[in-house]
Amino acid sequence: MRSEDTQEAHRSARWRRPLAVFLAVVAALGLVLAVTATWVNRTLLDTDEWVRSVEPLPQDAELQQILGEEVADEILRVIDLTTLIEDLLGPAGRFLAAPAESATRRFIQDATVDVLASPEFEQLWIEANRVAHQQAVRVLRGDAEAVNIVDGQVTLDLVPLINNVIAQISQTTPELFGGAISVPAVTPDEVEQAASNLAGALGITLPPDFGQVPVFDAQALTTAQTVVELLDDTQVALWIIFGLAFVGALVASLDKRRTVVLLGVTTTVAAFVVWVARRPLESDLLASITNPTGKEAAQIVIEVSLWRNLGPLIAALVVVAVLAAVVAFLIGPSRYAIAFRATVRGLFRGDRHDQTAASVFLRRHTVAFRILGAGAALIALLSIPRLTWGWFATILVVLAAYEVSWAYVTPLPPDASSPEATETA
Repeated sequence: MRSEDTQEAHRSARWRRPLAVFLAVVAALGLVLAVTATWVNRTLLDTDEWVRSVEPLPQDAELQQILGEEVADEILRVIDLTTLIEDLLGPAGRFLAAPAESATRRFIQDATVDVLASPEFEQLWIEANRVAHQQAVRVLRGDAEAVNIVDGQVTLDLVPLINNVIAQISQTTPELFGGAISVPAVTPDEVEQAASNLAGALGITLPPDFGQVPVFDAQALTTAQTVVELLDDTQVALWIIFGLAFVGALVASLDKRRTVVLLGVTTTVAAFVVWVARRPLESDLLASITNPTGKEAAQIVIEVSLWRNLGPLIAALVVVAVLAAVVAFLIGPSRYAIAFRATVRGLFRGDRHDQTAASVFLRRHTVAFRILGAGAALIALLSIPRLTWGWFATILVVLAAYEVSWAYVTPLPPDASSPEATETA
């Protein structure tokens, strides 16, 4: 009977081991994809999250310059600068049209930067993005009437910004528009009526594409709609797959500790692959944007508002996965794990029996390791290009935990430098 039991155990092991490995890999992939899908859904398709992500963009100097150039181009479309100069200076003024246009363009660009940086524009920016995002989400989910489409192009509406730039210029230099005009600034409640309000204030008919920056071809909506539909359908399914595969891997596993190590390593690799894969996805997205201004602006939005949010999430997932794998490995029977545990005992216990060469070395250089920890934290703070309060607090907490742990290290005995003291327990 015992021989039969042994054979049955061997047969069971033959299928349980590969099944546990397969389920562990599926669980890791499911977790990374579920986290990413949830992030995409919340950041790109949730209006409140999107608004929070793009709120600081008007303060970005590079984006200010890009929008300033675009606004200047649009305003100069509705100003007959040559006729205006000829009216002021006569026929000779025609020769001054080119330098006057260059100076006017710089003037409008400077005014645009001032408007973007003003506190009054903050709420307008938030509401304009809220309206635009709600429209974009509706069209991505199949409502084709909810987005601006001009000549087969999906466009970004800059009319509210243009309106407020003209309103500011008209207060100091109304001659630029042919005389005294009254252009009230657009309020957050008037975002959708900005074009009609501006046309009425200027007394002109605006071109259909006025203030519309082409973003990408309308045909590209089909792909985007497919992706959104896929996210809506698979987000919950991915979490279910992760949960079932995780439980199944642990149940099928013959060595649960090794399975957890495999889960941690596979999750780390999958998270790294997702992070690296963002670059070709970004390239494909930017390639679909035909307008140079829209392409530059989209690249800034992607870098500042999207990857900056996804990066910490991926990093946190990797940290948890690595910690789980390390802990599972260190409690195992390998000689490296045993040596590590002996070293830790030697750090926190003063008995000669518990001292190892590694623990004696660490205890002898405690001050040096504490200084190294503080130096590493300082380098981390200086290395983050856009340091946020979240990153700052995280680094401080990790540094505090590191420094406190050294405070509990047992002082080195007076005779610890003798050869006997450094022998392995």
